[in-house]
Amino acid sequence: MGKDYHYKMSDDELQSKTIDFLRFPLIVGVVFIHTDFSDIVMTGVKEISFVNYPLFSHIFFLFSKVIFEVCVPLFFFISGFLFFYKTAGFSAEIYLRKLKNRVRSLLIPYVFWNLLVILFLLLAQLFLSGSLVSGRNKLITDYSLQDWLWSFWDTSQINPNLRKSLPINSPFWFIRDLMVVVLFSPIVYILIKKLRAYAVIILGLLWIFNPFFYLPGLSTVSFFFFTAGAYFSINTKNFARGMRPMLSIVVPLYLLLVAAQLIFLNKSWWVDLYCAGICIGLIATLSVVAHFIAKESWRTNAFLANSSFFIFAYHRLPLVFVIKFLFKILEPQSEVLLLFLYVFCPVIIIVFGLVIYSFLKQFWPRFTAVISGGR
Repeated sequence: MGKDYHYKMSDDELQSKTIDFLRFPLIVGVVFIHTDFSDIVMTGVKEISFVNYPLFSHIFFLFSKVIFEVCVPLFFFISGFLFFYKTAGFSAEIYLRKLKNRVRSLLIPYVFWNLLVILFLLLAQLFLSGSLVSGRNKLITDYSLQDWLWSFWDTSQINPNLRKSLPINSPFWFIRDLMVVVLFSPIVYILIKKLRAYAVIILGLLWIFNPFFYLPGLSTVSFFFFTAGAYFSINTKNFARGMRPMLSIVVPLYLLLVAAQLIFLNKSWWVDLYCAGICIGLIATLSVVAHFIAKESWRTNAFLANSSFFIFAYHRLPLVFVIKFLFKILEPQSEVLLLFLYVFCPVIIIVFGLVIYSFLKQFWPRFTAVISGGR
């Protein structure tokens, strides 16, 4: 006998399920962003030039530099939303309690995973074939105490040839910058309370003015999108309910912006298209996911959602070694082979990560929870 009633999902439940559903796909996007063949260096020699592979370079640019670029801003947005979620007021006591929670969820995994990468790089430099290391970076065995400290914050202080100021586990710049925004969260709270939406608009304009501004721990992208997410929580606004009706407008608009970013790539005002694409892409992503979850067409896979932080934390170094190993073995010189590797490398890293995570969770659940920030 069938049910004689239809279950109606609450707005809060829809919002929560939207966040949970997004965790794994966004991490997949991050792994694809880092599957970058443009700067593969082995024994000081650059492997390929994108100019020689126009089809591959366009597809790589479309996904890793346009579509998946929304992933990190969306993570900052969700982090800002969750930080202030159902927080009545923001006293010193609440602030200190939240800082204590973030020590467990952010700082401890941050220290562990950066230290693990240092140890793996040390082993690689000592025992692996010289052709699999770039030859550009200072050897770990030559690190001074100051170098060890910098490796947790800004490796460009150790290797001046590096273009970006990243910790040694490079994706953890996100955690580093998130921890800094969290320290400034009382100011974020006051700005939103005093200026309301204008606080988000002002920070948004600062980001649009310089979207690629990154000082170690301070970035316009982190402050803008964290504050945007915080705005919804502090003002008890439900973003899933608010953005879902925009579906029919934002999805076509986003597709137009994606096409425009490809067509007008070399224009001086391309960066404005980039910023618009991220903002509209963020709304489009949330509206699409909320729509299909509300219809119960999509459901969260709890295992994949729970594994997302582990995949994020572990993927960078294995991905680099897999790419270099396959380039050394296959020596790709065709568009087809490069496209195959562009898909195969992240897939094998994600699948392998899921296997490791499953193993660790089964045999060392407490340890796995600690290195995954209690997730």
